[in-house]
Amino acid sequence: MASCYFDNKEELYQNLDSSCESVDQSYSQDILPILNTNCSYSACHDASTKAGGLDLNLYSEVFRSAQAGSLVNRIKGIGASQMPLGAEPLSDCQIQKIENWVLEGALEN
Repeated sequence: MASCYFDNKEELYQNLDSSCESVDQSYSQDILPILNTNCSYSACHDASTKAGGLDLNLYSEVFRSAQAGSLVNRIKGIGASQMPLGAEPLSDCQIQKIENWVLEGALEN
């Protein structure tokens, strides 16, 4: 006798990574380190290069991008190439942290 098993992977494994705390994110402690490591380094979104006209070292530009929806859309690859371009995409946890920070008002905290 044979049968099929159709559980949803996301439902089965949703609670395995308890290390991803994505609520009440701090810009300086949670978001900025992700951006510094993955986005605002030499030849990308730093002060001298400003790829796409965006310096992600500046909170004002991060905030503007967050409010416009382009920050989350670009790191998720919605409507344009997924960022960071030519590198590993951000982890699901990193994306969730940024997305929740934006939803919580993208505060400079």
